[in-house]
Amino acid sequence: MNASRLMALFHVSFMLVSIIALFLMATEVIIFDWLALWILVLAVALNAFFAVMWHDETKRKGVGKYETVAERERFFPMVSLVVLAHNQEPEISSCVKNLFNSAVNYRGPSEITVIDDGSTDNTYELAWSTLSSLQKETPQIHARVLKHMAHLGKQEAARTGANKATGEYVFIVDAATPCHDISINSLIDTIFSTREIMVTYEVRSPIREGKNAGPSKIWLCRADTLRRVLNEKQAVKAAEELRF
Repeated sequence: MNASRLMALFHVSFMLVSIIALFLMATEVIIFDWLALWILVLAVALNAFFAVMWHDETKRKGVGKYETVAERERFFPMVSLVVLAHNQEPEISSCVKNLFNSAVNYRGPSEITVIDDGSTDNTYELAWSTLSSLQKETPQIHARVLKHMAHLGKQEAARTGANKATGEYVFIVDAATPCHDISINSLIDTIFSTREIMVTYEVRSPIREGKNAGPSKIWLCRADTLRRVLNEKQAVKAAEELRF
């Protein structure tokens, strides 16, 4: 029995005792006294009032033991999308557009950073112009293009992207990877449900010049963990773990 019901029973019991006392006083079973009379009348009135209040409290609908409680709004962390590009002028615009659409459909905040790893073609210019055009329509998604003056390799490009990322999670993809059907929501759901610090997603790369390049990988990793791995002195170990 809850506290509200107990208090209601207490006030009802006290009110009944007061009424009995008034009856006994009226029938002269006990000595009649005006002061005692008014005190008993006041006690009956007050206890009746509080009994009604506590009764209304017990009628309020609460969450039962087995009642389903509506799930609170899910929190979706900020994700930094990092694109690694080197001399990928033919693919960069399509890659950026697809990732931008993925960012728009993500239920949380996101940003896009393209790392041009010392390209000698127009990769940087096309990435910048594409992002600028898309941001005019969707300015809430922050986007930028960073360029290495020399070709340093994917690991260094990933290191730059991870160090510049402001999101809690970093999403890394090569610009040559087809990513038109990538769902950031699904990747975040996977990393939360499995409680892993990193998840990978394989995408089948298109056939080029009659050769199948094999599956490409996309990484989603906690930013602090990724920075720690990439900034280690053991660069070879980091490359093996992330398979760049």
